Amino acid sequence: MRGKFRGGRGRGNRGRGFWPRGGNSRGFEGPWNRPIFGRPEQNQQWLQRKRVNVNAPSKRLSEQAIGVTEYINDHEGFNGIIKARFSDFQVSEINEKGEVAKLTDLSTPEVPTVDDAVDDEDLLLNKYNPEILPMETWDRINKVAISTNAEHVEKVQVDVTGMTKEQRTKIHDAVKKAFGGSIVGSTITVEDKKYVTFDKYRKGVRIDNRVKWVWPAEYVYFIVYKENCDTMEAASRIGERLRMHVRPSLLGYAGTKDRRAKTTQWFSLRKFDPRKISAACSDLRDIRVGNYSFSDTNLSLGMLKGNQFRICLRNVTAADECVDAACELLRERGYINYYGLQRFGTRVDVPTYVIGRKLLQGNFREAIRFILSKRPGPMAHALHLFHTVNAYAAAHALPRDAPPTEARLLRALAQNENDLIGAMDQVARNARLLYVHSYQSLIWNRVASERLKRFARQPAPGDLVPLADVEDDSLQEDSDDEENQNNADQNDAEKKTTEDKTDTDKKDAKPTDKRPKSKTMIPVKVLTQEDCDSGRYSIFDVVLPLPGYSVQYPPNMEDYYKQLLTKDELKLDMKHKYKSYSMCGGYRHIAARPADMQWRSVRYSEPFADLLLSDVDELEGRTTTGIRQDGEYKAVLLTMSLRPSSYATMALRELLKVDTSGDSQALQNNYYKKKKDDKNTPAKSDDQADQNHDQPDKDDDKLDQNDDQSDQNASVDVNEEPCEEEINEEDGGAEKRKLDEEDEGVEVKRTKQNDS
Repeated sequence: MRGKFRGGRGRGNRGRGFWPRGGNSRGFEGPWNRPIFGRPEQNQQWLQRKRVNVNAPSKRLSEQAIGVTEYINDHEGFNGIIKARFSDFQVSEINEKGEVAKLTDLSTPEVPTVDDAVDDEDLLLNKYNPEILPMETWDRINKVAISTNAEHVEKVQVDVTGMTKEQRTKIHDAVKKAFGGSIVGSTITVEDKKYVTFDKYRKGVRIDNRVKWVWPAEYVYFIVYKENCDTMEAASRIGERLRMHVRPSLLGYAGTKDRRAKTTQWFSLRKFDPRKISAACSDLRDIRVGNYSFSDTNLSLGMLKGNQFRICLRNVTAADECVDAACELLRERGYINYYGLQRFGTRVDVPTYVIGRKLLQGNFREAIRFILSKRPGPMAHALHLFHTVNAYAAAHALPRDAPPTEARLLRALAQNENDLIGAMDQVARNARLLYVHSYQSLIWNRVASERLKRFARQPAPGDLVPLADVEDDSLQEDSDDEENQNNADQNDAEKKTTEDKTDTDKKDAKPTDKRPKSKTMIPVKVLTQEDCDSGRYSIFDVVLPLPGYSVQYPPNMEDYYKQLLTKDELKLDMKHKYKSYSMCGGYRHIAARPADMQWRSVRYSEPFADLLLSDVDELEGRTTTGIRQDGEYKAVLLTMSLRPSSYATMALRELLKVDTSGDSQALQNNYYKKKKDDKNTPAKSDDQADQNHDQPDKDDDKLDQNDDQSDQNASVDVNEEPCEEEINEEDGGAEKRKLDEEDEGVEVKRTKQNDS
């Protein structure tokens, strides 16, 4: 059997594929990557035998791993669960005018009348306008329109010799407005004379179906309410319904919002009838649209003032006095403006900053390996084939809803597994920069923690402050092209940009000595001891740079920047031989304060009762029935507004003094189960209590064992790659082959058991 595999194991283990056990093994032939099994059903059976578990859980990233270690206030925190339900986290966009996005009206605006319609030539055309054509000509055209036998009706010709194109266009528009599609107009030339002819429409004759735009402005604005999906997914689904061929870039929006939240934000679309938008989106799951308006400008990333957050913290055990004191302190003294966990992805084995570091180092092979690393979910089977067979097999096993980044990479590698840079260029620029910006954010977090350890919350000599009063969105130049991570917590304001839809320009793939031109960077000032003693500056004025070639590093922290970057084999200027990966950097305030912060405590009995009303709940007339004055549990309802580029979870971390990672929150979210178990457990007598006082509780031991087993299950994944820091660069290939062989053995064993 082995001899039938041309280029397979019979001719060596390595093959010609992307990985050490590459494209020529496992029954795939030569550079064409075609399966050589005799019958198609054999190929399908072979692929089914290789199918892997798609439901295996994986661990999540911790705050310490991303450099989030310090606090700016010294108050006593309290326990509270963040996002016990996604309805506990609601976000409303604040536009540049300071208006909060709120869905209050699902109806569509009335179609403007003829007198209200805006014409491109600013001309109002009435039916049978004698100023355009004589009434005799109108009557002749009308006879053609109402005739039942078009072949026996003579065409109407209008002599337009000497008229300008604009004048002829007005004639066409007037006739079209009067008769619609029943009359077809065309311009012809006969013996040096021009005529406009009007004929009865019949099948096979070209007809102009363009409809004049009658709405007040060029762009339609509408509010999108969504839950349990992120902004880019919502844009894609709306685009599909509008038959826009899934081009989310045609839909303008100012910022991205998280999947696990209820959010409202503005979308914009050029010259699209609001009635069609409403009809197409009427049955979309978890998405509602409404509150239509019109504007002369399109929405783009960064066109927002911030976000308003409505948050429910469940199972708060602290007294109201403690809660009030902590909230007052947060409102007055703020929090450390860390980048939150959402910035770095959800996987502990391959955070996005690891991929970004590899891209900046120029190690594209490792970067692609991490992007396409095995993981549970719909992509599990395709990724397993990529690591055990080759890119061609993986590309043909992609699910229909495959993520665009992974799908583009696999399809590009299926064409040429050795063109690594070309494959990365197939990924949208925004997605590529997401990885690099994640690494910059990691460095910023670590430097911010070290800065607070050295100098606390007071301005120190060597700190940087901007010379103008600007927000973080104006300071962060590298965020211009970033399509932000899925995250409602992140109040990201990104600059005006549109996604490069082709993004396959090979110029970026060629090494060049030319360095990118520096962008205009906000000027900063280095503080002196005199400035610090003057009292004119506070911690809220201090900024730290994101690494790049256009930033100025603070003298009091430059050594630490250099230490971190040198460890990762990078330089302070962050220049790269490939232009796409040269980062200009930016600045970010080290501390921030929430605005319009309000809070109140409520009681509830049902652990999963709704305690916050969404915009749709209010539209449908629902009430918060879960709030009870005699409830067993307490929750704190928070409302606050954050400026662009701030993370609400980092504000909550400062308030609660707890780890905001998913694993930490999950441990707190079983409080109602523990109380239920305590109620069902019979009370022990005093003698029994004394007798068992020094013995470990069996139930506790069992619980600990279950917890250990859960942790073990969470970390065991047949698809999981080791964390980048734990990979031996030299022995990685051998370890990889060993793991693959073990996986193969497990699969073969399972197949034999199933057959038996």
